[in-house]
Amino acid sequence: MKKLLILFFIVLVTICFAGQHDYTEFNEYQGNPTYENFLKAADGYQEQVDSTYTANLMLAYLYIMELEKNLDILKNNFDSLATRTKFSYANLLLELGKLDESIVIYNKLNEDVPKWSCPWRHKGEALMKQKHFKEAEIATLKAIETREDHFDAYIQLAKIQKELGDYEVALKSLNKGLTYYSSDPEEEITDEEVISLKTELKELLKRK
Repeated sequence: MKKLLILFFIVLVTICFAGQHDYTEFNEYQGNPTYENFLKAADGYQEQVDSTYTANLMLAYLYIMELEKNLDILKNNFDSLATRTKFSYANLLLELGKLDESIVIYNKLNEDVPKWSCPWRHKGEALMKQKHFKEAEIATLKAIETREDHFDAYIQLAKIQKELGDYEVALKSLNKGLTYYSSDPEEEITDEEVISLKTELKELLKRK
């Protein structure tokens, strides 16, 4: 957050010399970051949108600051969050690339609700993004163990096993997952992604 503010002030000084926009409402929000002040500043910059895109830049900074504020609220009140809210919070951190933070929460969920497949699968995704493939494989296998028809977990497992060089095993995992294709309600994996992965695995096996 401090780095963001430092960068913001550098940009702000540069823009101020151009004298094109009013920063009063932004300063009010920064000094007192209530939701009302956020809306006031956001509406103000939305009205200032023009061909210079300066207002778009300010809106981006504003939304990031509001996001960080709410992330801090979630972090500081973590113990009060419902289980599913904790899971959604971890998923948000995962999407934002805050992988270490997301894994801490997934670990907590694994302890509290070990039979819930989704936190295992998502932890595997976070570990895969960190290139910790063996740990990612273990977490993803646990997702399948706790829910045998977890289609997305099989596809993720195949990707991980491909990275580990276990192409034949990966293809078996993918084919096993396809038997549960219609039973998975999440539909996070596209048909094109599955076809591409299967083609790639077959090519890798040929070369091997």
